[in-house]
Amino acid sequence: MARPVAADAEATKARILAAATQLVSLRGIDGTTVRDIAAGAKVSLATVLHYFGSKDGLYSAVVEAMDTELGTLRSALIAAAGPGRDAEQMLSAMVRQSWRFALEHRMAHRVILRAVLDNGGMPDERIERFVRPSLDDAEGILVPLLGVSGLQARLALQTLVMLTARFAIAGDNELCLITRAPTIAEARDLVGEHLVDVACGLLLRRSA
Repeated sequence: MARPVAADAEATKARILAAATQLVSLRGIDGTTVRDIAAGAKVSLATVLHYFGSKDGLYSAVVEAMDTELGTLRSALIAAAGPGRDAEQMLSAMVRQSWRFALEHRMAHRVILRAVLDNGGMPDERIERFVRPSLDDAEGILVPLLGVSGLQARLALQTLVMLTARFAIAGDNELCLITRAPTIAEARDLVGEHLVDVACGLLLRRSA
C-alpha cells in the first residue's frame, strides 16, 4: 500500500524543522542560511521554501513547534497539581517532568535563548502567550496548595524555569564537570535531584 502523500509531506517538514533547530541552535539565525538547512535535511532549497517560504518563516515554525510542546507540558503540570497530594512528592514529580522535557528539547531551548539574547529580552508576544499565563497558573495553584505568597510562587517558578533551561543547554562535558559524575546519564540524574531540592527549598521552606 502506498504511503499517503500528506504523511510524506509531514515527514519532510519534520526533517527540515529538525535540521533548522540544530543549525540555528549552534550558529544563530543570522549565521544559518536556508541552503545550510536544506543540506542538513537532505532536501532541495526549493523544498524548504515551498513549505516555509523563507528563513524567517522557518524560524517561526521552529519556535511554534516548541511552543506547542510547552503547552502540552503546561497542561500536564497543571493536571499533576491537586489537593490532597503530598506537597514534596507533587513538586518532585513536576520538576522531574519539566527536566525531562528540557532535555528532550535541548536544541529548541538553545534556539529560544539565542533569540532572547539577540533581541535583548523575551519578545512581548511570547511573554503574553506563555510567561504571563504560566506565572498566573503558578500563583493560582501553589498559593492555596502550599500556603506560599503569590510573589514567592511567581519568583520560584521563574527561578526554576531559568535554572532548568540553563542546565538543559549545557554540554555533556560541562554537566559532568559540575556534578563530578563519570557519565552524562548520572550527571543528568544528579541535576534533576538538585532541581527538586531547589524547588522544595523555595516553596516548602516557609510553608512547613
